[in-house]
Amino acid sequence: MIPSSEWIVLDTNIWIFGLRNQSERPACAQVRQRLPRFSIKVPRQILLELGANLSHDEMDALFRLLNHYPDRVGISWERANAQLIQKYQELGCKAGDAAVAAHVETLNISVLVSESRDFLTEISGLPFQVLNAQEVLQKINS
Repeated sequence: MIPSSEWIVLDTNIWIFGLRNQSERPACAQVRQRLPRFSIKVPRQILLELGANLSHDEMDALFRLLNHYPDRVGISWERANAQLIQKYQELGCKAGDAAVAAHVETLNISVLVSESRDFLTEISGLPFQVLNAQEVLQKINS
């Protein structure tokens, strides 16, 4: 069970699949629809990746969505800790994934939701869980 007061981070792919309501990833759209049941932190790296991958209209839709839940969504504009990024790169992460992991650790977040099957799966002892969209939906519904 994930308490609604516990902050989580949604990876870039969750936002993209959810905003685009992609039929092959219905759980991502369901996560987007259930945003009021979560407390979401959106770190700088995720915002940068979304800006690079979403259209102008999709970014507008994203910020309208985020602004609709000001008590449930917190944006972190701070840069990720360079030493933590390096730590995750040395553990085998790509630069973007390393920055996301560094943000999650720095923000003391206990759950990262991602549809990347290989995101950090080879690393043991992480200070947070990596769940996919379906797993996080099951945890909020249990």
